Amino acid sequence: MISFTLPWPAKALHSNARAHWAAKHRATAAARQYAKVVAKGAKVGCWPNATIQISYYPPSRRGDPSNLPIACKAYIDGIADAMGDGCDDRHFKVDFPREFAGTKKGGELIFRVTE
Repeated sequence: MISFTLPWPAKALHSNARAHWAAKHRATAAARQYAKVVAKGAKVGCWPNATIQISYYPPSRRGDPSNLPIACKAYIDGIADAMGDGCDDRHFKVDFPREFAGTKKGGELIFRVTE
C-alpha cells in the first residue's frame, strides 16, 4: 500500500461551483498534474486494478461529503497518469467515504493506493 496526501480540491472542481469553464479547466489540469507528481514521488506502480481509499479532511465541517467524488476526479486521473501506459482509471475500485474523517486547517485528502 502506498499513501500520500493531496490538498483539498479547488472550489472550481466541486459539483456545486458555478465556475467559468476556463477556470474549471485550469483547476482540473493543475489538480491532475499535481496528483501525478505526488503519486510518482510516492512510487505508485502500474496497477490497472488498483484499489483507492480516500479520507476526507475538510477545512471545516460545513459541506457535503457526497460532493467530493466529482472534485476528486482530476486527482484520480493524475494517479492513473503516474502509473504510466496501460493503466486506466476505469478499472480502479475507489472507496468514496460517506463521512468526513475530521477537519484540518486548509483541508486535505489522504489517498491509500493498493495493487
